[in-house]
Amino acid sequence: MQGLGMALTEEIFSEKGWVLNPNLLDYKIPVAVDSPEIQPIIVKAYAPMGPFGAKGVGNPPLVAAPPAIANAIYDAVGVRIKDLPITPEKVLRALEERDKDKEREKGGGR
Repeated sequence: MQGLGMALTEEIFSEKGWVLNPNLLDYKIPVAVDSPEIQPIIVKAYAPMGPFGAKGVGNPPLVAAPPAIANAIYDAVGVRIKDLPITPEKVLRALEERDKDKEREKGGGR
């Protein structure tokens, strides 16, 4: 869910060095109702370097979520968004820019 928030909603707004959304009312993080159904898969493997053979799994999933979501958007609509969070406004802006570029290409060939 943290990766989902990083990819889609979490953004700090500032003006002249002041944070404009300094609390959880204005800084949007995903909550339980935003969560898709998650099916955890437990892989039991002994790790000799970890305490009692344990492995940490806290942060690695965060890394994959934003690029996976960005690639899914690219596959769905054909525009690449490289600036997080990926908001509907950014997707619409990219679609409009793509369409303008296609129109310029058509007009430039005449």
